[in-house]
Amino acid sequence: MIALLTACLLAGATATTFTLWATGFGGVSAEAANRLTRLKSMEGAPQGSAGGGLSLRKRATVTFGGVNLVSANLVQQWTVQLERAGLALNAREYFILRATFGVVMVLIGLMTLPMPQLSVLGLPLGYFAVGFWLKRRIGSRTRKLEAQLVEMLQMLASGLRAGFGLIQALDSASEQLPNPLATEIRRTLRDTAMGASVEQALSALNQRVGSSDFDIVITATLIQRSVGGNLAEILDNVAHTMRERERIRGEIRTLTSQQRMTGYVIGGIPIGLGIIFMMISPEFTGKLFTDPLGRMMLGGAIGMEILGFAVIRKIVNIEV
Repeated sequence: MIALLTACLLAGATATTFTLWATGFGGVSAEAANRLTRLKSMEGAPQGSAGGGLSLRKRATVTFGGVNLVSANLVQQWTVQLERAGLALNAREYFILRATFGVVMVLIGLMTLPMPQLSVLGLPLGYFAVGFWLKRRIGSRTRKLEAQLVEMLQMLASGLRAGFGLIQALDSASEQLPNPLATEIRRTLRDTAMGASVEQALSALNQRVGSSDFDIVITATLIQRSVGGNLAEILDNVAHTMRERERIRGEIRTLTSQQRMTGYVIGGIPIGLGIIFMMISPEFTGKLFTDPLGRMMLGGAIGMEILGFAVIRKIVNIEV
């Protein structure tokens, strides 16, 4: 037992040391210098020439010993996801976080599981658990942004009627709205202050948020700036449409609440019965983990549980 605990501590110390080295902890980082160089290179550039340089986040490559561990497409996808989650991490740091969490899960498995060989499963489990957490965080932040969108549209419409320009109305709204929407508006204003056009700044905002509601608003705004029209009236109409959509969503959630609860109960019954059987007769239930046929049956049951839960969730998840 002491030898196992010592091995776990050494593995944890190794993982921590690798994480600190890979993230450049305690050393001089060239990221700030690179950002400053990019900003200086934009001086004297024509208005609206910022292009794809609106985001200051460094799209770091994930390399080890000169070998790319993650493809460029996946790095770009992670960068967008981190932007939408509101995390101040780049792709390299995100990869190290996932790998470190996987190692921690392996160590926990070595100390707790009766069969230490199964602790290897903790590596992919921890790795994908961080990705699942990131998607949940993106969904939660997107819902917060969409909940604040109608209020922002009303503020913009009022400001435009009062004689403000679009930038002035956005600046006024950013001072009154709570986070995270206020932060995104300030980033948009910062992009325009750095030389980007309003169209480019709004397009960057649309990409960062990744919401269909924001896409509708920004598309309507861009069209109005191209063909003209009363922007305040357009924003009022969009806000009315979104309020009606939210009302319909609430009605749908109310009508499908019983079906969702039924899915949770049906999916939880086999898990609850398995726990009860393990408490009543651990020798009998233990064959599911030790016997090859039992492992096969257990794997099939878990697969069908996941499939059934996904099907029920797909049925009750009605898009408006």
